[in-house]
Amino acid sequence: WFSSEIKPLLTVSGYSPTPNLEALYHFLSFNYIPGSLTAYNDIYELRPGHRLELKYGDKEPKIKSYFDINYKINPELNKLECVHKSLDYLTKAVERQLISDVPVGVMLSGGMDSSALVALTAKVRGNSDFHTFSIGFEDHSFDEAPYARIVANHIGTTHHEILITPDKVLEYLPKYLSYIDEPYADGSAIPTYLLSKCAKEYVTVLLSGEGGDEFFTGYDTHPAFLVRKYYRKLPKLMRQRFIRPLVDFMPVSHKKLSFEFKAKRFVRGAELDVPNAHFFWRVVLSEDVKKSVLNQPDRFERFSYSDQFFEKAYNRCKSADELNRLLYIDFSYHLPDDLMIKNDRMTMAHSLEARVPFTDIDLVKFLSTVPSKYKMNHLQAKYLLREAMRDYLPNKIINKKKVGLEMPYSSWLRNEMRELAEDVLSKSNLNSTGLFNGSNV
Repeated sequence: WFSSEIKPLLTVSGYSPTPNLEALYHFLSFNYIPGSLTAYNDIYELRPGHRLELKYGDKEPKIKSYFDINYKINPELNKLECVHKSLDYLTKAVERQLISDVPVGVMLSGGMDSSALVALTAKVRGNSDFHTFSIGFEDHSFDEAPYARIVANHIGTTHHEILITPDKVLEYLPKYLSYIDEPYADGSAIPTYLLSKCAKEYVTVLLSGEGGDEFFTGYDTHPAFLVRKYYRKLPKLMRQRFIRPLVDFMPVSHKKLSFEFKAKRFVRGAELDVPNAHFFWRVVLSEDVKKSVLNQPDRFERFSYSDQFFEKAYNRCKSADELNRLLYIDFSYHLPDDLMIKNDRMTMAHSLEARVPFTDIDLVKFLSTVPSKYKMNHLQAKYLLREAMRDYLPNKIINKKKVGLEMPYSSWLRNEMRELAEDVLSKSNLNSTGLFNGSNV
């Protein structure tokens, strides 16, 4: 049996849904379920870039890959040429994605990717007569709405802002999960759901900036990988006896991606090899913590550690360049299993179609030929995209650091949403699942 979502498969005659313990085990590390696993035993996802063939008479279907990124670097490309070609390919991608019989709008976070899409949409259309949508928070460290406003005013779009509050999150917390179909903990899902709800009143198609980080080097883990090389030149004794204790002494901050949070993650992850450092800087719960919060942890010992996903992707990538291998990891897991799940299901919940120009096949293939020294200028992420958009966006946006869409749930669960947290995470509730150790949680 096959379906575009999980719910219909739960009604198949003779099928009895049971939780997939391996999926749960890895979910606790990633905040999403990786690979072909789903939350249910005997239900699997067909991976992106793969096709399933079933011929009459065969007992089992065959799954084959039809697309992968090869990273065949073109050494003849120079920096200026890479900038111009990146702009050309992205512009053509936007032009293709704007073909529609219905109104098209753009999700505008105020970050580099979505801002570039707004600017290029206006360029391709020849006007700014379209809608943009952004999300705002009362916590200023999470709020990028002012930057989105700068872009919307600069381009001249019809702009809409959606304020996300704890009350709205409480209202939609159970509902949005019914569209996701399985455990999913990306904090930007509910804001995307609410943005889509507003956008449906004006448009039927939304352009989204997903993929920009994976192909243009946009995550903090990418410059961290470069810093790691220099950090490890320091004597190991100095790193472990002096620097790490000093960093651990920093007080905990609930601000978004605070320096304290990143510093503590960095000094620990930097001691690992390249793919495992990349995993450690992203991991939610470590292997030891996972086993402590799970009921009957012996049941989970047969599963490989979650870092195997990153290791296998790193080793599978054919690029000789380490940075490209890290991009390949993000392309293989974070992009399809987290970002695309959120984007597709939260927009389709309102019968909207999300389109993602940064994943355009021609653009992706071109970027795979670009030497990595041009993708990052020293420690500046998204160098090519920033340079390509200099004539289209204000410097305040071009030079802005990546923040990313998240909710201030760390603070909310201690304050406005405390009652919900204490109820859902009560010992009795957790123990009743048979999956968790309520006391340890």
